Amino acid sequence: METSNNSSDFNLPESNKRPQALKILCILTFVSAGLSMLSSIFNLLGGPLSPEVMEEQKVEMIKMIDELKSLEMHSFVTMLEQVQRMTESINAQFYMVSLVSIIVIGTGLFGALSMWKGKKIGFHLYIIYSLFSVIQLYFFVSPADIPTIVVVWNLILAAVFVILYSRHLKWLK
Repeated sequence: METSNNSSDFNLPESNKRPQALKILCILTFVSAGLSMLSSIFNLLGGPLSPEVMEEQKVEMIKMIDELKSLEMHSFVTMLEQVQRMTESINAQFYMVSLVSIIVIGTGLFGALSMWKGKKIGFHLYIIYSLFSVIQLYFFVSPADIPTIVVVWNLILAAVFVILYSRHLKWLK
């Protein structure tokens, strides 16, 4: 049976090895938050949508809303109307929304990197990231204009990751 001497964990006590599940969680966070960061930076560089593009989007949204009304899918109509108003609010405050988003995502990335390195402060930063990921829209958009499904989905996702990360608190120092 061969043993590899190339491992950075070679000769470390078992308790010092990074748990496999923590590796997976961190990698998922690096990928997700990394892509979100890149998207936010590119959006920031692109600037807000022009009034013409906003008007085109509004026309398309009205067409979809009319079609949903004809199918009597009123809950989807309400959601699409909220999405349209939310989009307009976000575009009106584009640079501040983008800056806050980049800071929040950066906090999540730094938290995951800290946990990767075995530091408990990373878990606390990740909790802050999770909370702000859910509530940051409320800083810029009226609560009536935020679809409930967006909030519920973000809460569920944040809670699942926080719970999964919390299972590794004993390993973090």
